[in-house]
Amino acid sequence: VYAFSAIPISPDGERVAFRANFSDLDKVELWSARVDGTGAVTRINGTLNAGGNVTRVLFSPDSSRVVYLADQQSDEVFELYSVPTAGGSAAKLNGALTAGGDVELAYDISPDSSRVIYRADQQTDEKMELYSVPLAGGGATKLNGTMIPNGFVFEALISPDSSRVVYQATQDSAAFAEIYSVPLAGGSAVKLNPALPAGANPYA
Repeated sequence: VYAFSAIPISPDGERVAFRANFSDLDKVELWSARVDGTGAVTRINGTLNAGGNVTRVLFSPDSSRVVYLADQQSDEVFELYSVPTAGGSAAKLNGALTAGGDVELAYDISPDSSRVIYRADQQTDEKMELYSVPLAGGGATKLNGTMIPNGFVFEALISPDSSRVVYQATQDSAAFAEIYSVPLAGGSAVKLNPALPAGANPYA
């Protein structure tokens, strides 16, 4: 039996979340406990399929919920879930995935705890796009603008005031990864960088 690495403590200092195979040696699940050791240690992920594992865990800044990535429903198909910090019903955050699709590991929660952003090849396999969804679940909104056929979102950051997301993508040209800004809940994306000259480093 193992407790695995990356053990986050809630921002309010009340609880710790950790991944462990306590109840089934073949499944890495998500557990929550009070930091002071009082109360029960609670498994908080939803029911995992036979080969399922929880891989990454984040507390929301307001400590109300835990967001985790797991192949909970289908083995090796990683999706994003949100659950109350002390346990309860887990909500799937991402939309339905195309065949071969996954949610990427580098998701994030806005500083005001209102929304989660994630990258996924949700609609087209191997085409990574950017999405935003309410923390407790609801419809996911695509944030990036219309992309060229082989476009790809590489990374994204939420502004400290939780108003916007800045992302890097080959949205308009396969030759350049450019920088864009879009409202956190969705809207029109604007390109931040000027036109790049021929021969510029496409990923500087």
